[in-house]
Amino acid sequence: MTEVGNIVTLENGQEYLVLEELSKDNTRYVYSVRILQDDTPTDEYLIFEAINNEGEEYLKPVEEKEKYDALIEDFKDIIADKIINFANEDFEMEEEA
Repeated sequence: MTEVGNIVTLENGQEYLVLEELSKDNTRYVYSVRILQDDTPTDEYLIFEAINNEGEEYLKPVEEKEKYDALIEDFKDIIADKIINFANEDFEMEEEA
């Protein structure tokens, strides 16, 4: 199973770092950035649909524009929530000190 923080290699040899995941309509999606051989991130981001077939997981790029646009908004919300939670945790730690 593909998890956040993992690097996946596609059939074409390109590697992607999984940045975030979400489930929507009983389907799992992963947001990722293409990385170079030295693990340097590029400016190429993709959303993949995770497809399970006989116990194997495959990643299929989301190509439908409407679906991609809706998913990118969902991912933005998840990331924004994490940033807010991180900031709140940091603030609470400062208050305790």
